[in-house]
Amino acid sequence: MIHVLQRARAFAALAILAIGACNGDSVPPAKGVAKASSAVPRTQQQANGDVVIRGNGADYRVAAVATPGTVSGTVTLKNAPASGATIATGAFGPVCGATVLDESIQLTGNSLGGVVVWIDGIHEGKALPDERRLELESVQCKLHPRIQAALTGSAVNIIGHDEFRQHLSFIARGDSAKRATVLVGGGEQVIPTELPFRAPGLVLVRDPEHSWTRAYLAVFDHPYFAVSAANGTFSVEGVPPGKHTLHAWHERTGETTQQIDVTANGTVKLALELTVK
Repeated sequence: MIHVLQRARAFAALAILAIGACNGDSVPPAKGVAKASSAVPRTQQQANGDVVIRGNGADYRVAAVATPGTVSGTVTLKNAPASGATIATGAFGPVCGATVLDESIQLTGNSLGGVVVWIDGIHEGKALPDERRLELESVQCKLHPRIQAALTGSAVNIIGHDEFRQHLSFIARGDSAKRATVLVGGGEQVIPTELPFRAPGLVLVRDPEHSWTRAYLAVFDHPYFAVSAANGTFSVEGVPPGKHTLHAWHERTGETTQQIDVTANGTVKLALELTVK
């Protein structure tokens, strides 16, 4: 349980961040404070890869859908890599152990969890979810959950359990600068930030000093998205009838798309098979 004092510190950090944003001033890098970053080197921009998640191009509007459909299915992996891949921790071995397990592939049988699935081009439809607060924990030298999806305007509480300093960078593919940097230590420290969710995009969370530190935030400006569960299943409900483009992305397979046709009150059942590149 997070103590009252820790929450107070967290909200104080958020207040400092909000004041700096309103005044147009940069917030000095201090422990427990997230700040927007200046431009990153071109080599780092190139490493981010192509833009995956784009905005809808218009403001989303909540409107009644008379005969909505559902898109659901299961994601499987065609060519699962050998299990047990590890990453050396080097000088941080005394804290993390000599290696940490690479958790980029989350398999149950051949069913793949952690796949972001979304439908593009829907400009009006079901209500937006009220819950817009996420948690990202640094525990046992890894970030958990590995992948999350949320709406623009959301916020994330970063919780530090590990007793060493980490400089987390939030980098969206296609952006010319980091969306935020967060300095986090241990002691159950809680740091909130809204900066990664200021616009749609696929945001990579990493620490340049620790190669095993990695997570993703998929940010959307509409509610038609899901992340596949550990057993590979996903469901997107309240979809307006018609022809749509469905996207699926995983960090090891990249992006795939396919056309779907949602009928009135109908259910589209999909079996998505992805391939590790």
